Amino acid sequence: MEKKALKSLLEIALVVFVFQFFWLSYYLFLGKPWPNDRIGMYRVNTHLTQCAMFLVAAFFLFPQYAKKKRFIPFLVLSIVSLLIFTQLFDVVRGFLTTPVFQVLNTNPQVKAKGIVQSYFFPNFISSLTYYLLGLGYAFAKDWFVKERAALVLEKEKAQAELSLLRNQLNPHFLFNTINNIYYLALIQSTKTADALLKLSDLLRYVLDEKSDKVSLDKEYQYLLKFIELHRLRFPKDQIQLELGQEDRFTFYQIPPMLLLTFVENAFKHGESGTETEPVILKLSIEGNKLHYSVRNKIANGISKDQNNGIGIPNLIKRLQILYPNQHKISMKDSGDYFLAELEIALPS
Repeated sequence: MEKKALKSLLEIALVVFVFQFFWLSYYLFLGKPWPNDRIGMYRVNTHLTQCAMFLVAAFFLFPQYAKKKRFIPFLVLSIVSLLIFTQLFDVVRGFLTTPVFQVLNTNPQVKAKGIVQSYFFPNFISSLTYYLLGLGYAFAKDWFVKERAALVLEKEKAQAELSLLRNQLNPHFLFNTINNIYYLALIQSTKTADALLKLSDLLRYVLDEKSDKVSLDKEYQYLLKFIELHRLRFPKDQIQLELGQEDRFTFYQIPPMLLLTFVENAFKHGESGTETEPVILKLSIEGNKLHYSVRNKIANGISKDQNNGIGIPNLIKRLQILYPNQHKISMKDSGDYFLAELEIALPS
């Protein structure tokens, strides 16, 4: 609470300083000195009065009444404040003796007669001007604070959703991989131990990699280990890798486990790749865009549209959060072949 009060006091002091600095600069720009006499004193007090009206509107009327939607007290106090500060301007003019005051008078006839004319209307307009400026300042500051809070809340919500999606993906990946190893154990394959070792490497990446992003090269190496694990069960499965500008993979970063879903779906729902019809994986960097696609032959009796797994929906949600309006994803089913394509605009 003390910290908040100190911050408000510093803000008020800054406003007063800016007011005086602005008017001093204004007079210097016009070539008019700020004399150290009654006229100078009049100017200082006038600007302080204007500043006081600004502060009352910005730091009292708006936060205590308008912001809390106490509109009737806000309206009453606003009118009272305007009238009080309108009179204060006349009080400030009292600092000047009549001869000096006449120097500032713009009416020649009134000036000649030595009559001090009424300044109620100009004073009221001046009070109203700084009252509105104060409200505008308070409204803008309130909007900025709320907007910043909303952005922070939105970011925290997105991070929480990403964490949920990632935690959802890990068991999904683990379940499918264990099924593969279970099959190897069931047929008493000598490759079971090697498969468990490779699974251990994959889990280390999944569980230990806490960063929001990893290098594209690291993600690609993880993908290769997953493919090797798949080949332990299906050694004859043909997978064709086509890479573009592989030497640039280390310079770009993407979220971990972003490339897995396409390949996993191809292995799970597609036919085993053959020499004539392999699973084709393409990964390349063109300009500052990542291009990634996986093409596979559809297994008999399986339609991608009937697949109700969580892999693709999970991937789509992650992309919407991480790359809004910066990605394109498409799934094309030609009847015999399925093509999954992804394009991401990467920061340079």
